[in-house]
Amino acid sequence: MNEPKLVEVYTAYGEAQAQLIRGKLEAEGIRAILQNEALGTLGFTIDGLGAFKIVVAEQDEQAAREILSET
Repeated sequence: MNEPKLVEVYTAYGEAQAQLIRGKLEAEGIRAILQNEALGTLGFTIDGLGAFKIVVAEQDEQAAREILSET
């Protein structure tokens, strides 16, 4: 089975923000996955380390970007 290609549509600098963005996308029917660096669990970022990347399937990228641009 082929896994869908994932693309990053947003970078959040905290878990709360990342969860909010994921919830917004999923409320619109777009499955979103959070990927983060280890420091994110400590509540801070250093030069992007600890940032949360929100990724979606490639076929959902445009719809996700449109939803996020409304924010």
